[in-house]
Amino acid sequence: MKRAGFTGLAYKKALWMAARATTTAEFDVMMKQICKLNIKLGEWMNDKPPSQWSRSHFNPYPKCNIFLNSLCESFNASILEAREKQIYSMLEWIREFLMTRVQQNRDRAASRWKGKICPRIKKILQKNGDKGSSDCIPIKANDIHYEISCFDGSRCTVDLQRHTCSCRRWDLSGIPCKHAMSAINSQRLDAEDFIVECYSVATYLRVYQPCIMPVNGPEKWNTLISTITATKHSQRSWETC
Repeated sequence: MKRAGFTGLAYKKALWMAARATTTAEFDVMMKQICKLNIKLGEWMNDKPPSQWSRSHFNPYPKCNIFLNSLCESFNASILEAREKQIYSMLEWIREFLMTRVQQNRDRAASRWKGKICPRIKKILQKNGDKGSSDCIPIKANDIHYEISCFDGSRCTVDLQRHTCSCRRWDLSGIPCKHAMSAINSQRLDAEDFIVECYSVATYLRVYQPCIMPVNGPEKWNTLISTITATKHSQRSWETC
Protein backbone atom coordinates (compact mmCIF):
# COMPACT_ATOMS: atom_id res chain seq x y z
CA MET A 1 0.00 0.00 0.00
CA LYS A 2 2.87 2.37 0.77
CA ARG A 3 4.49 1.61 -2.57
CA ALA A 4 1.24 2.57 -4.27
CA GLY A 5 1.41 5.96 -2.54
CA PHE A 6 -1.25 5.41 0.11
CA THR A 7 0.17 6.30 3.53
CA GLY A 8 -1.40 7.34 6.79
CA LEU A 9 -2.84 5.73 9.90
CA ALA A 10 -6.45 6.12 8.73
CA TYR A 11 -5.73 4.17 5.53
CA LYS A 12 -3.90 1.50 7.47
CA LYS A 13 -6.72 1.01 9.97
CA ALA A 14 -9.32 0.87 7.21
CA LEU A 15 -7.32 -1.72 5.30
CA TRP A 16 -6.96 -3.95 8.36
CA MET A 17 -10.66 -3.68 9.20
CA ALA A 18 -11.49 -4.91 5.69
CA ALA A 19 -8.88 -7.66 5.94
CA ARG A 20 -10.18 -8.88 9.32
CA ALA A 21 -13.84 -8.84 8.26
CA THR A 22 -15.21 -12.38 8.39
CA THR A 23 -18.43 -11.95 6.38
CA THR A 24 -18.99 -10.51 2.92
CA ALA A 25 -21.55 -8.05 4.31
CA GLU A 26 -19.01 -6.71 6.81
CA PHE A 27 -16.39 -6.58 4.07
CA ASP A 28 -18.67 -4.52 1.81
CA VAL A 29 -19.28 -2.01 4.60
CA MET A 30 -15.53 -1.66 5.19
CA MET A 31 -14.86 -1.19 1.48
CA LYS A 32 -17.47 1.59 1.29
CA GLN A 33 -15.74 3.34 4.19
CA ILE A 34 -12.41 3.02 2.37
CA CYS A 35 -13.91 4.55 -0.77
CA LYS A 36 -15.19 7.46 1.32
CA LEU A 37 -11.67 8.03 2.64
CA ASN A 38 -10.08 7.84 -0.79
CA ILE A 39 -11.80 6.62 -3.93
CA LYS A 40 -8.44 5.84 -5.57
CA LEU A 41 -7.48 3.61 -2.62
CA GLY A 42 -10.78 1.77 -3.02
CA GLU A 43 -10.12 1.26 -6.72
CA TRP A 44 -6.58 0.05 -5.99
CA MET A 45 -7.88 -2.49 -3.45
CA ASN A 46 -10.66 -3.68 -5.76
CA ASP A 47 -7.98 -4.81 -8.20
CA LYS A 48 -6.76 -7.33 -5.60
CA PRO A 49 -8.87 -10.50 -5.28
CA PRO A 50 -10.31 -10.43 -1.72
CA SER A 51 -9.86 -14.20 -1.49
CA GLN A 52 -6.14 -13.46 -1.17
CA TRP A 53 -6.22 -10.91 1.62
CA SER A 54 -9.61 -10.73 3.41
CA ARG A 55 -10.93 -13.37 5.81
CA SER A 56 -14.44 -12.68 4.56
CA HIS A 57 -13.59 -14.53 1.34
CA PHE A 58 -11.34 -17.25 2.75
CA ASN A 59 -12.31 -20.90 2.31
CA PRO A 60 -13.45 -22.26 5.71
CA TYR A 61 -12.14 -25.76 4.94
CA PRO A 62 -8.53 -25.19 6.16
CA LYS A 63 -8.90 -24.31 9.84
CA CYS A 64 -6.40 -21.67 10.90
CA ASN A 65 -6.39 -18.88 13.48
CA ILE A 66 -3.25 -17.21 12.09
CA PHE A 67 -3.75 -14.24 9.78
CA LEU A 68 -0.19 -12.98 9.28
CA ASN A 69 3.08 -14.58 8.18
CA SER A 70 4.55 -14.24 11.68
CA LEU A 71 5.68 -17.89 11.57
CA CYS A 72 8.05 -17.11 8.70
CA GLU A 73 9.31 -13.96 10.41
CA SER A 74 9.88 -15.85 13.65
CA PHE A 75 11.86 -18.57 11.88
CA ASN A 76 13.96 -16.03 9.98
CA ALA A 77 14.73 -14.23 13.23
CA SER A 78 15.83 -17.47 14.90
CA ILE A 79 18.39 -18.29 12.17
CA LEU A 80 20.06 -14.88 11.96
CA GLU A 81 23.27 -16.36 13.39
CA ALA A 82 23.28 -19.14 10.80
CA ARG A 83 22.73 -16.80 7.85
CA GLU A 84 26.14 -15.20 8.42
CA LYS A 85 27.92 -18.53 7.97
CA GLN A 86 29.18 -20.29 4.86
CA ILE A 87 26.68 -22.57 3.10
CA TYR A 88 27.77 -25.87 4.68
CA SER A 89 28.05 -24.38 8.19
CA MET A 90 24.71 -22.61 7.76
CA LEU A 91 22.89 -25.79 6.73
CA GLU A 92 24.45 -27.76 9.59
CA TRP A 93 23.45 -25.05 12.09
CA ILE A 94 19.85 -25.05 10.82
CA ARG A 95 19.68 -28.86 10.84
CA GLU A 96 20.86 -29.08 14.45
CA PHE A 97 18.56 -26.23 15.47
CA LEU A 98 15.52 -27.92 13.94
CA MET A 99 16.46 -31.33 15.32
CA THR A 100 16.64 -29.85 18.85
CA ARG A 101 13.52 -27.71 18.41
CA VAL A 102 11.38 -30.63 17.25
CA GLN A 103 12.57 -32.77 20.16
CA GLN A 104 11.91 -29.99 22.69
CA ASN A 105 8.39 -29.39 21.37
CA ARG A 106 7.64 -33.11 21.49
CA ASP A 107 8.91 -33.51 25.06
CA ARG A 108 7.15 -30.37 26.31
CA ALA A 109 3.80 -31.50 24.99
CA ALA A 110 4.19 -35.04 26.30
CA SER A 111 5.32 -34.07 29.82
CA ARG A 112 3.65 -30.73 30.56
CA TRP A 113 0.46 -30.36 28.56
CA LYS A 114 -2.61 -31.68 30.32
CA GLY A 115 -6.06 -32.08 28.84
CA LYS A 116 -7.32 -32.59 25.29
CA ILE A 117 -6.35 -29.33 23.58
CA CYS A 118 -3.17 -27.25 23.34
CA PRO A 119 -2.59 -24.50 25.97
CA ARG A 120 -2.78 -21.54 23.57
CA ILE A 121 -6.12 -22.75 22.21
CA LYS A 122 -7.37 -23.17 25.78
CA LYS A 123 -6.65 -19.48 26.43
CA ILE A 124 -8.50 -18.42 23.28
CA LEU A 125 -11.43 -20.64 24.25
CA GLN A 126 -11.54 -19.14 27.74
CA LYS A 127 -11.40 -15.61 26.31
CA ASN A 128 -14.26 -16.35 23.89
CA GLY A 129 -16.22 -17.93 26.73
CA ASP A 130 -15.84 -14.81 28.86
CA LYS A 131 -16.98 -12.63 25.95
CA GLY A 132 -19.93 -14.93 25.33
CA SER A 133 -21.01 -14.64 28.95
CA SER A 134 -20.74 -10.85 29.09
CA ASP A 135 -21.74 -9.81 25.55
CA CYS A 136 -24.26 -12.39 24.34
CA ILE A 137 -27.73 -13.68 25.15
CA PRO A 138 -28.48 -17.18 23.78
CA ILE A 139 -31.99 -17.84 22.46
CA LYS A 140 -32.59 -21.56 22.01
CA ALA A 141 -34.47 -22.91 18.99
CA ASN A 142 -33.62 -26.54 19.78
CA ASP A 143 -30.62 -28.45 21.13
CA ILE A 144 -28.65 -27.68 17.97
CA HIS A 145 -29.73 -24.24 16.73
CA TYR A 146 -29.39 -20.97 18.62
CA GLU A 147 -29.99 -17.33 17.91
CA ILE A 148 -27.46 -15.16 19.71
CA SER A 149 -28.28 -11.54 20.51
CA CYS A 150 -25.40 -9.26 21.42
CA PHE A 151 -25.48 -6.05 23.43
CA ASP A 152 -24.03 -4.10 20.47
CA GLY A 153 -27.23 -4.83 18.52
CA SER A 154 -25.84 -7.58 16.30
CA ARG A 155 -27.40 -11.02 15.99
CA CYS A 156 -25.94 -14.34 14.83
CA THR A 157 -27.14 -17.91 14.38
CA VAL A 158 -25.22 -20.93 15.67
CA ASP A 159 -25.39 -24.56 14.58
CA LEU A 160 -23.75 -26.77 17.21
CA GLN A 161 -23.99 -29.89 15.06
CA ARG A 162 -22.24 -28.43 12.02
CA HIS A 163 -19.88 -26.30 14.14
CA THR A 164 -20.81 -23.11 12.34
CA CYS A 165 -21.74 -19.55 13.24
CA SER A 166 -23.04 -16.89 10.86
CA CYS A 167 -20.17 -14.60 11.92
CA ARG A 168 -17.87 -17.25 10.31
CA ARG A 169 -15.18 -16.95 12.98
CA TRP A 170 -15.88 -20.49 14.18
CA ASP A 171 -15.98 -21.72 10.59
CA LEU A 172 -12.62 -20.17 9.71
CA SER A 173 -10.62 -20.99 12.82
CA GLY A 174 -12.21 -24.18 14.11
CA ILE A 175 -12.39 -22.57 17.56
CA PRO A 176 -15.86 -21.70 18.95
CA CYS A 177 -16.42 -17.94 18.79
CA LYS A 178 -18.13 -15.97 21.54
CA HIS A 179 -21.56 -16.65 19.98
CA ALA A 180 -20.90 -20.39 19.89
CA MET A 181 -19.55 -20.33 23.44
CA SER A 182 -22.72 -18.60 24.61
CA ALA A 183 -24.79 -21.44 23.16
CA ILE A 184 -22.42 -24.15 24.43
CA ASN A 185 -22.33 -22.75 27.95
CA SER A 186 -26.12 -22.42 28.08
CA GLN A 187 -26.33 -26.21 27.78
CA ARG A 188 -23.38 -26.74 30.13
CA LEU A 189 -21.52 -28.68 27.43
CA ASP A 190 -17.77 -29.20 27.25
CA ALA A 191 -16.44 -26.57 24.82
CA GLU A 192 -13.36 -28.68 24.10
CA ASP A 193 -15.62 -31.19 22.33
CA PHE A 194 -16.42 -28.52 19.72
CA ILE A 195 -12.83 -27.80 18.66
CA VAL A 196 -11.36 -29.33 15.51
CA GLU A 197 -8.92 -32.20 15.98
CA CYS A 198 -5.92 -30.29 14.64
CA TYR A 199 -5.77 -28.30 17.92
CA SER A 200 -5.66 -31.41 20.13
CA VAL A 201 -2.57 -32.48 22.08
CA ALA A 202 -2.83 -35.90 20.45
CA THR A 203 -2.57 -34.37 16.97
CA TYR A 204 0.32 -32.17 18.08
CA LEU A 205 2.22 -35.21 19.31
CA ARG A 206 1.54 -37.08 16.05
CA VAL A 207 2.91 -34.13 14.07
CA TYR A 208 6.12 -34.04 16.09
CA GLN A 209 6.51 -37.81 16.34
CA PRO A 210 8.95 -38.06 13.38
CA CYS A 211 12.41 -36.81 14.24
CA ILE A 212 15.29 -35.34 12.27
CA MET A 213 17.87 -38.12 12.35
CA PRO A 214 21.43 -37.43 13.59
CA VAL A 215 24.22 -37.23 11.01
CA ASN A 216 27.80 -38.47 11.26
CA GLY A 217 30.65 -35.96 11.09
CA PRO A 218 32.53 -35.21 7.84
CA GLU A 219 35.45 -37.44 8.91
CA LYS A 220 33.22 -40.46 8.26
CA TRP A 221 31.86 -39.28 4.93
CA ASN A 222 34.97 -40.23 2.89
CA THR A 223 34.72 -43.85 4.00
CA LEU A 224 31.07 -43.94 2.97
CA ILE A 225 31.79 -42.30 -0.38
CA SER A 226 34.67 -44.69 -1.01
CA THR A 227 32.40 -47.66 -0.25
CA ILE A 228 29.73 -46.40 -2.66
CA THR A 229 32.36 -45.75 -5.35
CA ALA A 230 33.87 -49.21 -4.89
CA THR A 231 30.44 -50.80 -5.11
CA LYS A 232 29.71 -48.95 -8.35
CA HIS A 233 33.05 -50.09 -9.83
CA SER A 234 32.29 -53.70 -8.84
CA GLN A 235 28.87 -53.50 -10.51
CA ARG A 236 30.40 -52.12 -13.69
CA SER A 237 33.04 -54.87 -13.74
CA TRP A 238 30.35 -57.51 -13.30
CA GLU A 239 28.23 -55.99 -16.06
CA THR A 240 31.29 -55.97 -18.40
CA CYS A 241 31.89 -59.67 -17.73
